[in-house]
Amino acid sequence: MQTELSCIICVIDVNITKLLDQVLADLALPEVFIQRAKQMSLEDKRGFLGLHPTTKLDESRALIYRFYVPYRFEQGVMRRVVEVTDLKMGGRGCIFAQRIVQWRGMPNLFDEKKLETLCGMENHLPPEGHVLICCTVPRGLGDSLSAAVLELGVCVPVVFFGSGVGLRDKLGLLRITVPVEKEIIWFLVPQSDADLVEKTLIPRARLDVPGHGFLYKIFVHAPVVNLRVRQGKRLHAATMEQVISAMDEVRGSSDWRRLGARIMHKVKNNADDTKGLFFIGEEEEVELFRQTAMENGARGATLNQLEMRSYHAVEAEQAMESHSREFCDIIIPASIEQAILDSIEKAGLFDEGRDCIMKVLPVEMSGAIRRRTG
Repeated sequence: MQTELSCIICVIDVNITKLLDQVLADLALPEVFIQRAKQMSLEDKRGFLGLHPTTKLDESRALIYRFYVPYRFEQGVMRRVVEVTDLKMGGRGCIFAQRIVQWRGMPNLFDEKKLETLCGMENHLPPEGHVLICCTVPRGLGDSLSAAVLELGVCVPVVFFGSGVGLRDKLGLLRITVPVEKEIIWFLVPQSDADLVEKTLIPRARLDVPGHGFLYKIFVHAPVVNLRVRQGKRLHAATMEQVISAMDEVRGSSDWRRLGARIMHKVKNNADDTKGLFFIGEEEEVELFRQTAMENGARGATLNQLEMRSYHAVEAEQAMESHSREFCDIIIPASIEQAILDSIEKAGLFDEGRDCIMKVLPVEMSGAIRRRTG
C-alpha cells in the first residue's frame, strides 16, 4: 500500500517529553517511533573574578519523535505540539516536517475526526524553507563537527549513534579500516546557509574520501528551530534566540540572518536523481530489506535502534504499548529505485498484515560526495 503523508519529526529535551506524550495521546496516534539523542551547545564559563573565560562543548539528553499524519493536518499538529510543549523557548528542541511517500502492508489508522477537532485542517502546505543536513561519520568525530557549526551560530546539532553496514562488507580485509560504529549528526538550517554548513563539514570530516563518512540534505518545513547555541549566565531580559525568533516572525522568514550568499529561489539540482529509503521493522525484516536493496545496486546502509509506541486510545493511568524496532536508511540513485521497490514487494515485506513501513523521499547530495560514490 502506497500513501502520501507528512512525516513530522520533533527533537525534544527529555525533561519535557511528558508534555509531548500527552499531545500524542490526545491525538490517538497509532504509531510513534522514538530514538535517543543529544543536543549540543557551547557553554561559556568564567574563572575567579570573571578572569580566564573558557568555552567548552556541552550536551543535553533529548529524544527524537517520528510520526505520520495526512498532509492536511501537518500544520495543525505541529502548531499544537509547539503550543503545549512551549517548544519556542530556547534550548527545548525543534520540529519539522517531510513530505513523503509511505509504503506499508497494514493501513494507517488515524482518528481523523479527533485530528480535525483538535488541530484543524489546512489544504495549503507552507514552503520547505529549511534544510536538514544529515552527516554520518565514524564515531568520535561528532564533537569537532558540532563545535564547528555551533561557532557559525546557525543551529544546535543533534547527535545519535548507529552502525554502518553494506559497503564495509564488500571491502574484504580493508573493512578493518572502516569503523562499524557511526555517529549521525543533524543540522537543521535555513536554505540560505545550507551550502556554507556543507562546505564547513566536508573538509573537516574528509567526506570526499571513501570510508570517511556520508552527507545528504533533505528540504523540510520547520516552524521551530533550536537556536540556543550557547549556554551561560543570562545577562538580559530576553535571550538572543528569543530575539532572533521574534525577528523571524516579523520578517516572515530567516533570510535576514543568513551567513551564506543570498539564494533567490529554492534549488534542487540533484534531488530528482537521488532518493532516500527509510525502513522501520523487526530485525529480520530490516535485514531482508537491506539484502534486497544491496542485491539491486545499493551501496551501504545505516542502522539505528528505535522504540515504537502506540498512543491509540491511551488512558491517563495506562502504560503506553511499546515495542523495539530497527531503523535502516539507504541513499540510492533514482535509477535503481523502482528495481528495489519491486524486489521488496516480491519479498513480501508489504504483504497484508505486515507492520513494517518504509518512507521514500528525494534527497540532495554534494557534488564531491556524488562523484566519490559514483
